Amino acid sequence: MDLTEPQRAVRDAVLAELEGSFGGELITEDSTGYDQARTLWNAVIDKRPALIARCTNTEDVVAVVNAARVHDALLSVRGGGHGVVGKALADDGVTLDLGLMNGVTVDTERKLVHVQGGCRLGDVDAATSEHGLAVPAGIVADTGVGGLTLGGGAGWLSRKYGLTSDNVVSFEAVTASGDVLEVSATEHPDLIWALHGGGGNFGVVTRFTFRAYAFGPDVRFGAALYTADTAAVALRAYADIYPTLPYEVGWHVTMKQSMPPLPFVPDELVGKRLVMIFCLWAADVDDAEGTETIKRLVGTGDPVVNTVAAIPFGLGLQRFLDAEYSDGLRNYTNEAHLTELSDDVIEALLDFWEVELAGPESSIGGEPTIYGLGGAVQDVPEAATAFSHSESVWWVNYACHWKDARDDERNMAAIRSSCRDLTPWLGAGIYVNMLNVDELDRVVEAYGGPETYARLGVVKAKYDPGNLFRVNHNIVPSTA
Repeated sequence: MDLTEPQRAVRDAVLAELEGSFGGELITEDSTGYDQARTLWNAVIDKRPALIARCTNTEDVVAVVNAARVHDALLSVRGGGHGVVGKALADDGVTLDLGLMNGVTVDTERKLVHVQGGCRLGDVDAATSEHGLAVPAGIVADTGVGGLTLGGGAGWLSRKYGLTSDNVVSFEAVTASGDVLEVSATEHPDLIWALHGGGGNFGVVTRFTFRAYAFGPDVRFGAALYTADTAAVALRAYADIYPTLPYEVGWHVTMKQSMPPLPFVPDELVGKRLVMIFCLWAADVDDAEGTETIKRLVGTGDPVVNTVAAIPFGLGLQRFLDAEYSDGLRNYTNEAHLTELSDDVIEALLDFWEVELAGPESSIGGEPTIYGLGGAVQDVPEAATAFSHSESVWWVNYACHWKDARDDERNMAAIRSSCRDLTPWLGAGIYVNMLNVDELDRVVEAYGGPETYARLGVVKAKYDPGNLFRVNHNIVPSTA
């Protein structure tokens, strides 16, 4: 790293401010473990912060925020480090790392779960599963809770219980002034509105308190696999059936170019190009209606394999995809809200699926996934939170990854082309958590359009008037 003299002066001033009062770990380019500490989930990202401050408690967070503000340091905040564009780090800046703050406390009587800001979904699932509870979250256990929640958060249980952000009861947040606020519907209601979907623009969330639900530890799960000859028929049936289903059904599609070795996949199908349609019953695992519904759904079309089983939820289903989305792969995303899942949309997605994106030395994974939403997600009034455009029933997420940097340009271009092919059927909005570096002109749209963005700007001006928290999909402070 070759810091300029002004950058070095800022780093040294922040270090001097923290030394003696900071209880965590301070890491610079000269420290053992620097390269490991700056490594993110997405291998495309290669940033070199001047200082990484690994916090152990809220007091440490306050100290870093104050030092960064006083010395005008470029400040980034790292929770899980899974943001695809790498906003967890800033070249030559100060990174506030929450990774050591990963405690979870379960209040079984009130069904509340208190989660520190550096937790990952697996930390929450491990704690709640012991008590037959679940917090609606994402689908990969290694995902950071903070980034997922502050941007919305969709997953297996969204149709039944809403987005992850919909289930936050309160936050503990450190603002740009270094104040520690308890944020709830009655305390700082403008800020709790903004934190439900407005990202990390307003402060550092050091604790989330979630509403939990009696669920599990087992769940009724089903999956069906389809070849190129049968996939189109199955997808058309999925499109017709999905809107008629009760809230208890989560039903999604993923289009695999190379089928991973999941527990229900026979050895002879591993590595094959298959469409997987998978579902769960988000209620009592032994409910007869649920079992029959899942059996019916996985029998749709002519699957080459289908299965129904009772499996662990938090420690099973939530971890199925972990190996496929592991650290060290080169990741790229595009996301699209669809107004309909028509035959033309299905044909466009199948066209992409049948194109070989990368050579054998760099296999691609994580191909287009259709998330079926609606249900409880649509029950939250649009103005109730900063999360916008929840009316879309189907989201298509191109969350793709590969191994070789030589395939970056080719694969990214193919993904962008396929997403553009869906333009006639796109609804309003885009999921802020999936915005990529080539979509930064869509930040206002991701935050709900000009009116909602302006409202967020007013909240930003109140709690972060100097835009200290700007290494993100940024909301500019505004008095309008």
